[in-house]
Amino acid sequence: MAATPPQGQDFWLDFIECYKSFPSLWKIKSEGYKNRNLKANCYKQLVEMLKKHIPTATKGLVCNKINAFRTSYRRELKKVIKSEKSGAGSDDIYSPSLWYYDALGFLRDQETQEEGLCTMELDEEEPSTSGCGPTIAPKKRKGDTEARRNELLELACEHLKKDEDEIDALGKTWAQEFRKLSDEQQIFARKAINDILFEGRLETLHRNSVTINKEDSVPSSRSSTPIPDTSAHQLPTVIPLNQNNSIFTFRSIPAANNDHRSISDLFQDPQFSV
Repeated sequence: MAATPPQGQDFWLDFIECYKSFPSLWKIKSEGYKNRNLKANCYKQLVEMLKKHIPTATKGLVCNKINAFRTSYRRELKKVIKSEKSGAGSDDIYSPSLWYYDALGFLRDQETQEEGLCTMELDEEEPSTSGCGPTIAPKKRKGDTEARRNELLELACEHLKKDEDEIDALGKTWAQEFRKLSDEQQIFARKAINDILFEGRLETLHRNSVTINKEDSVPSSRSSTPIPDTSAHQLPTVIPLNQNNSIFTFRSIPAANNDHRSISDLFQDPQFSV
């Protein structure tokens, strides 16, 4: 025998009895089981009944409550069937402790017929016409979140695997060489590169635009020619060729004279003339 219902649970026994009177909601082989309009009308009556106990009741709440009842009933039923199959005597058969177990006895054939399968078809629910609030949204499954995370990781990996174009590869090569320069040489190199790019944007570059150390070459160690003063630096200079072209060359510029007192004095010094 099932346990005595807790105080105040009489309503739920009446609710289960009302549910029992609608076989189209739980009896798989009934003629109305696949009749969506009939089932919608039955759910509507259950909603109206539940509103007497819970004013904000909706069709979703009705379905959730019925599923909760059936899940607990199915768990107890399995224990009963297991004890019956064990060959135990009538005195040793499992006695359910669920207070509404006997009230849901009409579901026994349905649960054993489709063991482990809930016959509530929540996906067939029609939009509620009761005028109450929205139905409860289903919770996201952990597996869905994990699958989405894996999908994003795969997209990121595919993006990283994309082949670089020729310019990207060239830029990385130049960057590696640039890092090998001293701080001072990096300043000169940056200035020369920026000037070249500037002229390129103006479409003024040509085959002879850049000449490196043409005027002041550095002699080899075997030459008797004295080595130029190391105080001079190789700086890029733009030399106009004609109206449409210009040429870059590097020339040796002596160390600056510290006697200059003004900008005008600096520009009048022949060593800074172009």
